[in-house]
Amino acid sequence: MRPVAATGTGAYHRPPMTRDRAQEALAFGAGTSADHADGIRWVDYENISWNPVFCKRCDICIDICPKATLVLRNDAILEEENCILCGLCERYCPDLAIEMIPAAVEAHAVRAAEAKAKAD
Repeated sequence: MRPVAATGTGAYHRPPMTRDRAQEALAFGAGTSADHADGIRWVDYENISWNPVFCKRCDICIDICPKATLVLRNDAILEEENCILCGLCERYCPDLAIEMIPAAVEAHAVRAAEAKAKAD
């Protein structure tokens, strides 16, 4: 582990979330989620919705992902390719800041059932 300088800057230092930083994070993804009517903006990706207000950037979702699909860039959680919709990120997020998109989960289940039917 790298030493952290006395000024508080270092490899693991992150400034606290502010409204300005939340707005920067909201610029990522496909836009506001239509599934959430709670007045809080969620960012929809292909398979997950991410809430930059709830998220404290603890990196648990990034560490738990078996396919290394989630990354933290510019203070935002991003979904890259190869998500297998295992749901571990949603299950282990202590802030309830990640949710699987129901349509993606349903489509994945249909594809899995079709593949199983072909194999039988």
